[in-house]
Amino acid sequence: MTAATGQGPLPLAQGTNRSERIVVLVIAAVSLVGLGVARLWPVASVDSGEPTCLLRIFTGLPCPGCGMTRSWVHLAHGDVLTAFEYNLFGPIGMAAAAGIVAYVGVALVRRRPPERLLSLVDPKVLLGLITVWLAYSAVRMVSLGVGQDYFALVVA
Repeated sequence: MTAATGQGPLPLAQGTNRSERIVVLVIAAVSLVGLGVARLWPVASVDSGEPTCLLRIFTGLPCPGCGMTRSWVHLAHGDVLTAFEYNLFGPIGMAAAAGIVAYVGVALVRRRPPERLLSLVDPKVLLGLITVWLAYSAVRMVSLGVGQDYFALVVA
């Protein structure tokens, strides 16, 4: 089973890009650290305390990522409903991070190039998700700015 016969893992020099591999491995490592921190972080400490987001400190409005840390911590401790309340995209992002870690882990164990992950991502779908996330964030900002409390948990 060699690359010359068309079977087995491809060597890095044939048909793959070193920078793509590095990017995928870094994303997987950051995702793994984020998942670990979310699980180890005590829930009580994220439910209180001062905001750390600069946009929120200066404007009082949530940024697109506001509530993500709290969402991940609650989800990592099994509180799914509260995770969605803090940021609808928190659990979606956490699922994506877990999927990336799992895919890269399996690829490395099977000695396959983990950068194949990039070919599974449809740029149009990714752009669509980012657009929906930013629109959701804009609605949160506007509703809080005009005094509606639909997203009060984010700025509590």
